[in-house]
Amino acid sequence: MSVIESQAEKRFIFPAEYYSSATPKPILPSWATFGCGALSVFALIVVFVGGAWLSRGGMVDFMDLVFGMTLGEMRPLYQKDVTATQKTALETEIDTLRANLRSRKVGIQQLDPMLQAMRRATSDTKVTAAEVDEMIATAKKVNAAKPAKAQ
Repeated sequence: MSVIESQAEKRFIFPAEYYSSATPKPILPSWATFGCGALSVFALIVVFVGGAWLSRGGMVDFMDLVFGMTLGEMRPLYQKDVTATQKTALETEIDTLRANLRSRKVGIQQLDPMLQAMRRATSDTKVTAAEVDEMIATAKKVNAAKPAKAQ
C-alpha cells in the first residue's frame, strides 16, 4: 500500500495480523504475577487456619469477645428509665453466660436468642428498661438450658 495506515484508523485487527505482529510491551512487571499468586496462597492458608481455629474452640473465644464488646458498647445507650438494679442484673447475667460459655456449659447453638435480643435492643441506638428486662430473661433462659450434644 502506498498510504501508511495508522492503528487508530483500523477498526478491526484480524487474528493473523495480531499473531504476526511484534509482542506488545507488558503492562505489569514480571514479578507482579508471582506476587498475586503468593498473596492468593497466603489468603487460602489464612482461611484454612482460621477455620481450624474456629472448629477447635476458637468460636467460643470469639463469642466471649463479642459479648464483652457488645456489653461495653451498650452502656452508653441506656435510657433514663433503666435502673441501676437492671444494669447490674444484666451485667451479672451476661458475665454468667460468658463463664458458662467458656466452661462449655452453654453451647454456641444456644446463643442465638441472646444475640437476637441484643441486636433488637441496640438496633435503634437506645436501650430501654423493657429491652433490658427482655435481655435479662433471655440470658437466664440460655444460662439454664443444658448444652446440646455434639453430633
